[in-house]
Amino acid sequence: MKPKITIVGGCKVRIAGHDCKIGKISQRTIDMTPYAGEYVRIWLEEDGSYSSNKHIDHYWQIAEMQVPEQKYQEIETKEMGTDSKPVVKREAIPIDLSGVGIITFDLPV
Repeated sequence: MKPKITIVGGCKVRIAGHDCKIGKISQRTIDMTPYAGEYVRIWLEEDGSYSSNKHIDHYWQIAEMQVPEQKYQEIETKEMGTDSKPVVKREAIPIDLSGVGIITFDLPV
């Protein structure tokens, strides 16, 4: 059985609760914004938690995906700079995972 993973709020993934070899696992939502531009793997740990830390050993891989890079837009403010021109701020555009293919793997049985 594969985990049910859905995209919520544009930049978050929700892993549905499920039962598997290690017991009842609660639903969890993970914000993927910190992983902008990275190939991310999500692992289930023996204590029922999830991890995306690629530098340690894990119990079971359940998913992987390429998170799009962070994009920005420049917005003029009403504030004037020392050069008498409007101050321009750079704001992050929310990451959209709707076109991302999420590869899922069978849960431990």
